[in-house]
Amino acid sequence: MSEKFTEHGMEEDNIRPPQNPHRKKKKKKRKVNPLKRTLAVLGTTILSLFLIVIITGSIIAAALTVYVLQFADADMVSIGLEDLDLDYTTFIYAYDENESLVELASISRNADRIPVSIERIPQHVQDAFVYTEDERFYEHAGVDWKRTFTSFLNEILHFLGGKQGGSTITQQLVKNVTGDNDVRWDRKMREIFRSAQLEKYETKSSILEAYLNYIGFGGSTAGIQAASLEYFGKDVSELTIAEGACLAAIPKNPEHYNPFAKGKVDEETGEFKTGLEFNTERKETVLWQMYKNACISKKQYEEALAEKVVFRDPNAKTDDDESGGEYSSWFVETVIYDVVTDFQKLYGITQKEADDMLHNGGYKVYTTVDLDMQKAIEEKYSDYTTFSETVLSDPPQSAFICMDYNGNIKAVVGAIGERSLNNDWNNATRSTRSPGSCIKPITSYGYGMEYDFYTWSTIFTNKPLEDEIIDEETGLARKWPYNYNSKSWDYGGYFTFQALQRSLNTIPAQLIERETPEAVFEFLQNRFQISTLVADDANIAPLSVGALTKGLTLRELVAAYQPFGNGGKYYSPTSYTQVVDAEGKVVLQHKYTPIQSISKESAYVMNKLMQTVIEGPNGTGRAAKLINTPLVGKTGTSQDWHDLSFVGCTPDYVSGVWYGYVNPKEVPTGTYYSSSQVWKNVFGDIAEAEPGKEFPECQDVKQLYYCTKTGLLASGTCPTGSIGYYKSTNVPELCSGHHDEEKEKDKTSAEVYDLGVLAAIP
Repeated sequence: MSEKFTEHGMEEDNIRPPQNPHRKKKKKKRKVNPLKRTLAVLGTTILSLFLIVIITGSIIAAALTVYVLQFADADMVSIGLEDLDLDYTTFIYAYDENESLVELASISRNADRIPVSIERIPQHVQDAFVYTEDERFYEHAGVDWKRTFTSFLNEILHFLGGKQGGSTITQQLVKNVTGDNDVRWDRKMREIFRSAQLEKYETKSSILEAYLNYIGFGGSTAGIQAASLEYFGKDVSELTIAEGACLAAIPKNPEHYNPFAKGKVDEETGEFKTGLEFNTERKETVLWQMYKNACISKKQYEEALAEKVVFRDPNAKTDDDESGGEYSSWFVETVIYDVVTDFQKLYGITQKEADDMLHNGGYKVYTTVDLDMQKAIEEKYSDYTTFSETVLSDPPQSAFICMDYNGNIKAVVGAIGERSLNNDWNNATRSTRSPGSCIKPITSYGYGMEYDFYTWSTIFTNKPLEDEIIDEETGLARKWPYNYNSKSWDYGGYFTFQALQRSLNTIPAQLIERETPEAVFEFLQNRFQISTLVADDANIAPLSVGALTKGLTLRELVAAYQPFGNGGKYYSPTSYTQVVDAEGKVVLQHKYTPIQSISKESAYVMNKLMQTVIEGPNGTGRAAKLINTPLVGKTGTSQDWHDLSFVGCTPDYVSGVWYGYVNPKEVPTGTYYSSSQVWKNVFGDIAEAEPGKEFPECQDVKQLYYCTKTGLLASGTCPTGSIGYYKSTNVPELCSGHHDEEKEKDKTSAEVYDLGVLAAIP
């Protein structure tokens, strides 16, 4: 047997690792129970998942905390009930002849809502809403967590069979305060947080009051008071338990549970039901909720179930329906226009903003209207025979306004015919038209009398200022100014201040030239508060014959005549006395602060002078003459007969009428009554209804005889004389009696003819 050796001399096949004498023998492995092993793995997994949930929840909680803290730092959490945008109905009131308050109109734009305090809402009515809409209202702090959690689970599991609301009354208010209607979860988070904040600063009573004033009841009806009037025709304080339950049944779905609704098919039964039937069924649910929550007794519950609820007839006309609501009268339109204008000035807002404020603000507006007069004037304007014996195919329009001597507007009509949505432009208050000769008493004659430039008997020559001017329309040369009324008296002759009765244009033009247009312009603008004047009106033609650039409104023209009947005072015209907001605060109060436009003596002399327009044989206003009531006034006709006006003053009222075409063109005077006749047709009966009154006297004015040849005070040698009225500061000298027969020949005949109205001295 051969031996094999390695490199080191050892046989390779017999090599063995050294044996460790201390090495133990290897043990056999034990078998592990499979069940225990499975449970161990499962436990580890659950623990891991639990830890993941805890960690994730902590992260989410931390994120939500940061998110909520962001809300807390933001201004949007600082909300209050004053931020709730409630649209309330505004009411316009008038006083009748017995000084009783009468609702003239109610106006609203977005909703018919009438504010009411929680004290006026019976407890059983409050309970009907609370225990139907938010059962734990008095227990939670803005959020009903039980209801919220139930609603959340129902969204996932649908175990309640339909969508369930989780919002409390407070949350509903918050939603409406903020206008936050986002459907995402973070909107709900904001709502919850804000509700909790709101309840820290507001009482439950205040929150419930705001809620009951806000909620909708079908159509435009909103708020518990408006709903009570709409469905029962009574104040909320008069509601019974059953009636309160009927109203509480509506807000869940106003168009479904509205008792006046036509009805629809019941999805549960498949039967057609009226709104009244749906309302009755839900009313029973409301009553059960009230009984279950012990706010009514069993006896009250049974009686309310048995009560036969009587609703207001939805087809029956109310006072508002008969009057046409907001569009009932021109006076209501005037009030709205005035208040909106004053809101603009007070708050510095636009016309639209002011209009929305009035219509949605729940204001109470107290007006100056005379209800009987307004009705009578509207009836006159609905009858076309008031204006013409012949119905024209293209008749002109007309307007009328009347006020007392404190500026209180008593009646106004803006157009012929019944007022409607399509006929709402008020020609009495908004249209600016030429006043024609109606401007003369408040410019040339009034200014000259006020500053003692002239007297009653100052004599003027009837002649034009210009020898010839070019007529822009015809291109022909003619003199200016020319007179309208009598061709035989176009030029020539001599006249005193009583030329006003003939409405001559030549003499006022001479007066303006002497007085200076700038001074008269300032007098007209400041003493009579004419707002439509422009710089170009400081000229002879606008101030002497009314050829104003823009014209002026009938309202401003009539107001400017107040001083001639009340001792010289001008009051700003107004259609309302005050405006009160929904909280009872007076926000607008008309101030009766007069301007002494002219002195008492000037006013008295002008009053007497304007009587000649009515009484004089050549007076342009003779058709307006009354039988038992004194009247002073002035007619006005614009160039080319586009605008005809008359302003008349009686001891009680100053009023005026205008007629013409909206798009100016010549008025067919042959078939249309004169402006003074129209005024009498419209207002004569009213003016004559209170006879026996007189204009205020002025003892300082002297009634004296004057010489018709010289205009000076008459002496024993004067051949003719008449009565004149003179201010104590401007009495003429005594006539010397030396009359130049040749020089005065034409003058005498003209003057006597003009003054035929007065008693002449032989």
